[in-house]
Amino acid sequence: MKQYFKRFWFWYVIVAVMLIVYLVARFSGKNADQAYVRTNTECLTEERVFDYADKMSDSEEDALRELIAKREQQVGCDIVLVTLNDSELDSDAKMMKYADYFCIDNKFGYNRAVGDAVIYVDNWYNGYVWMCTSGKAEARYSSSMIDSLIKHACDVVNSNPYKGYERYVNRIYRDLSSNSVMGSFRINNAVILIVALIVTVIYLIAGLSGHKGKRTTTASTYVANGRPDLRNTEDIFINKHVTKHKIESSSSSGGGGGHHTTGGHSFGGGGGRH
Repeated sequence: MKQYFKRFWFWYVIVAVMLIVYLVARFSGKNADQAYVRTNTECLTEERVFDYADKMSDSEEDALRELIAKREQQVGCDIVLVTLNDSELDSDAKMMKYADYFCIDNKFGYNRAVGDAVIYVDNWYNGYVWMCTSGKAEARYSSSMIDSLIKHACDVVNSNPYKGYERYVNRIYRDLSSNSVMGSFRINNAVILIVALIVTVIYLIAGLSGHKGKRTTTASTYVANGRPDLRNTEDIFINKHVTKHKIESSSSSGGGGGHHTTGGHSFGGGGGRH
């Protein structure tokens, strides 16, 4: 048994580290049951579900409103859904402008007018989707995160609109939730696979290094008379040529994805189609 633990000690170390990281991410930060206090007194509506395209039943709309109200208190951010059937909104630029002004005109924002808010606009006429971010949502969401959220919702929205919009609301919660050290903590299959590959490589290296065979030959074992014949060689330096290349640094993958200004207000955002 002692030999068994000695041989597989690194497995237990990795499992212990992952467990510690999970526990820290799960229980650090703001308590999930503690609600934010809304301070925006200028917002012109309490509605969050604007189903102009009539893609959900009344009961589904009510269920989504209830979920949004819960998530807004948990993350301190307005979460708005707009469905349309508009032939004129036929590009990302037009969808972006519509979403931005929808936020401005209604003065959405959990903390203040045009403050912490996310506006998700889905145009069923052509399948164009735009996600507008403002305030801390803009700071949090990178372009890749916005793309991931839109894809996550669009994967099912055609067959089940309510399910797609429920995914949108719950992803906002996971991404903006502060009850973890990084805003959200998820382990997906790709991470598990990478960890498994790393552990396998470490195991193979450790196993091979611990079972190396003993050397049975020397440098002169197969040399005539047991003595090597060293020939005289020398390196002659001729010239030196140095080539320099400038390496451009890449931009950060953090928040602020799709940053732009509309009506004097700062927004982020990104689009897609379903």
